[in-house]
Amino acid sequence: MAIALSTLLCASCAKLAERPQDIVQATTLPDLSGLAWVEDDLFIGVHDAKRTAKQAAWPRISLVKLPTSELEGVTWRSLKISFPGPDGPSSDLESASRLPGGRGFVFAESGQAGEGARRLFFAEYQAGALNIAHAIPWPVPVENVEAMEVCEVAGQPVFLYAERAEGRPETKLRWATLSLDPVAFGSFEEVTYVGVDPVGRGARPIVALTVDREGLIYSASAYDSGNDEGPFRSVVWRIGRILADAQGRPRVRLERGKRLATLDGLKVESLAVRESKAGGKQVFVGTDDEHYGGLVRRLPTVR
Repeated sequence: MAIALSTLLCASCAKLAERPQDIVQATTLPDLSGLAWVEDDLFIGVHDAKRTAKQAAWPRISLVKLPTSELEGVTWRSLKISFPGPDGPSSDLESASRLPGGRGFVFAESGQAGEGARRLFFAEYQAGALNIAHAIPWPVPVENVEAMEVCEVAGQPVFLYAERAEGRPETKLRWATLSLDPVAFGSFEEVTYVGVDPVGRGARPIVALTVDREGLIYSASAYDSGNDEGPFRSVVWRIGRILADAQGRPRVRLERGKRLATLDGLKVESLAVRESKAGGKQVFVGTDDEHYGGLVRRLPTVR
């Protein structure tokens, strides 16, 4: 009897071992190297696909929607994009920003050495589709920018960016006024931002920027080990304010950074603020966790 039962169990185990098992990917959301709020639960995310044969068909720009139930999770849809000009599809998109008013957006390539891509794309979103109206070269020389934002100061659009400055103790926040029709930039000014945490080898002082309606500046710093499997680490800060001086010109006033979140194991590369008409605001992060993909999370409200 014992032998028969043992034989039966072994036969059952063999059948289970032979049965094909469904392999389900935990998330299909690719890296979010840039993030901008559209409306309600909807965001536009950009991905850092390169202009190579291997990555030619990878998503560049997507719509990302927050979940409304436990089993739904974050959903996303890659957009069909026609990139204007002779240089073809984007390469290493690292930033996304909503333009003040309306439904305009701007996306920025990093300008990373070797990519040969240093463009800004100006686009309009309408009814689930995104049309890139035109592309222009970066207005100034850049090395590797992962943080760009357009905000409004005294009714004037302002273009703000920072180099990621990997391994360096500091980076520059640079800004200029921006005209949109046609696109033109004023003179750039800058302040020095000193990294606080993380610091040292593999640390990037600023990898994301966003600005709320009050002019408060939020940034993310990150540690990347250089291994696509990690480890990673990120800190989100509120670092100051952009406001108009006595002459109405935009000025960045850095303050002692207020830590909003520390995210061990995650590499934040994008920030977005969702603001209600009543004045409420929520800060969201998007991650580029390399082989692990990306995720979106809302941060706790910090006064």
